[in-house]
Amino acid sequence: MNEQHIKVLSVCTSDAGGGASRAAYRIHQGVRSLRVDSVMFVKNKFTDGDDVVTLNDFIPDGIVYKVFDWLHNKLKNKIQHIRWSHYPKKEQVFMSDLRGTALHGALRKLDYDVVHLHWVNQRFLPLDQLPKGKPIVWTLHDSWPFCGVCHYFLECKSYQNKCGCCQFLHSNKFNDLSYKVWKKKKQIYKGLDLHIVSPSRWLANCAKQSSLLGQFPVTVIPNCLNVDVFRPLEEKEISQRWRKYQEKKLKRPYVLFGAMNAVTDKIKGFTYLISALKFLEMHGHGDDFEVIVFGANKSELDADVHIPIHYVGYLGNTQELVSLYNLCSVMVVPSLTEVFGQTASEALACGVPVVAFKCTGIQEVVIHKQDGYLARPYESEDLAEGILWCLKNNFDNCLGRAGREKVLCTFAETVVCQQYKELYENVLRR
Repeated sequence: MNEQHIKVLSVCTSDAGGGASRAAYRIHQGVRSLRVDSVMFVKNKFTDGDDVVTLNDFIPDGIVYKVFDWLHNKLKNKIQHIRWSHYPKKEQVFMSDLRGTALHGALRKLDYDVVHLHWVNQRFLPLDQLPKGKPIVWTLHDSWPFCGVCHYFLECKSYQNKCGCCQFLHSNKFNDLSYKVWKKKKQIYKGLDLHIVSPSRWLANCAKQSSLLGQFPVTVIPNCLNVDVFRPLEEKEISQRWRKYQEKKLKRPYVLFGAMNAVTDKIKGFTYLISALKFLEMHGHGDDFEVIVFGANKSELDADVHIPIHYVGYLGNTQELVSLYNLCSVMVVPSLTEVFGQTASEALACGVPVVAFKCTGIQEVVIHKQDGYLARPYESEDLAEGILWCLKNNFDNCLGRAGREKVLCTFAETVVCQQYKELYENVLRR
């Protein structure tokens, strides 16, 4: 088979926005640079290229059809809303059922050899419409593909057997919504030629232990970065937006924290950062640094913290994000769980050491006391110790340089996407 003629359909809810979308788009662009004919199929498009097609491209014209389609989706959502209403005490964590949007034959009309699935939730892809005659590569961006309704299983091990009596739904019924979704996935997966990709060994082991994906081959390929974009910058290259922070940097270094829904999504661990800051204040380090938070405009959790915290909101501009990484001396990623640790790898690529908990996928991104600090899981005091350690021990930016070198060797777009290209070739050969 001529390797230049591999046709890949990369499917994701969007091509920008969240971490999974950005990761998917980077892989899509990276394999195209290696002469793989990749087209991205999305529900929400934010980029300008012709290599991304949207669901709207396949919706027939005509007001009658569009009204019918709208009513049909409204009815489906109403039915599912009723099903969710049976669990009024459910946890406020992200969960998804199997709702999808009518694809209007898109998967039949597009030309491809391999389907590459990414994050397909928010009522986008109906799994029962996946093609049975094509190999499907599915990159895991969370645990939803092998769980019932949850995207992060945390301490729950039900995915290893079967879901039901879901702790996130606060359900004591075996035949609850989590079980029904799990059962439907089990039926759908039986007819598919699935090849699973995990960005970390940790998540790969979880997938292998799962009742839904354990029988399928699993390959570990990390998420990738364009290292010519995410890189150390000179002072003059820093975005104008951060000029006022840049002028204060010499007086106090900045510690950075950020994510989508940074302070409201408890998975991101902002409460642990606040506890660490309180601990540092109590021990006389309240004037040692300031904190910058992206992905949020404010928080009430910091009411008792006197260390200055600057909330800069959501960052949609990549260059502004790269500049912000370069402006800061330490990046803190106190997540309860990370499939990979995208912001950690971005910070390291910019030459910024990272503090995180030694758990889940991020412990494969950060090397303890070489390019950052891995604190004991969920101990805020050790997280505080990690912040201080990085601030005090980054002599001549030795930690940052080590992180940058590692990213060049393992997470660079050319390195990672070559692995994807070889995977496409292998699944087609099989």
